[in-house]
Amino acid sequence: MTALLDVHVRTKRFADRLVLDNFSLELEAGEIVSLVGASGCGKSTLLRIVAGLDREHDGQVRLNGQAQHGIHRDIGFIFQEPRLLPWLTVAQNVGFDADARRASDPHVFSLLEEVGLAQVADALPKALSGGMAQRVAIARGLFNRPRLLLLDEPFSAVDAFTRMKLQELLLAIAREHGTTLLLVTHDVNEAAWLSDRVVVMGNGRALDEVTITEQRPRHRRSQTLADARNTILEILEGAHVV
Repeated sequence: MTALLDVHVRTKRFADRLVLDNFSLELEAGEIVSLVGASGCGKSTLLRIVAGLDREHDGQVRLNGQAQHGIHRDIGFIFQEPRLLPWLTVAQNVGFDADARRASDPHVFSLLEEVGLAQVADALPKALSGGMAQRVAIARGLFNRPRLLLLDEPFSAVDAFTRMKLQELLLAIAREHGTTLLLVTHDVNEAAWLSDRVVVMGNGRALDEVTITEQRPRHRRSQTLADARNTILEILEGAHVV
């Protein structure tokens, strides 16, 4: 069976610095995979390569068996900050890719209902809390109905309680839409709770991979997740990155 995502980066450099070195990763449809590792180990760079935002590398990205050469509508991206356009309403930000129809597309309001923000569709971003703004970003990332959604530390700027609620929302939406997720995070707890697999990166390579066997819905304090977290931390400690 062909993997939904098959990425192999032989080398990626920034000037003389080697950022990714013979890195390979496959994702099956419907999987949730997290990338963890020290800052600068190539996690976010890998996301940008998969998204088609960085083409200055030696390697190849295949989506459902087809080589990718730039931005693709089947791949969505949610950044660390919401990056909403301040002069557009919430609805206009979500449907931005629809151009002139962006404020009235029925799909916009369906997504806003899913993330619990239908009541602020006409508000400007300055009226939103940090958690609300990130929910708008999630809705915007889903607007084109991507098969693969990339997330670069999407919850790092919100408080712990809001973070947990957004994690739950993300899982519910991914399940409803059948979306495959590739997530960068520095939070080992988040990686274990969200993911089917956690790829531990270091020095531009995949050091190891941890499979999370617990079925969903998961309990955050379960022994299975605790064991997975400990394994991830042991790998990171062994690589001298924590």
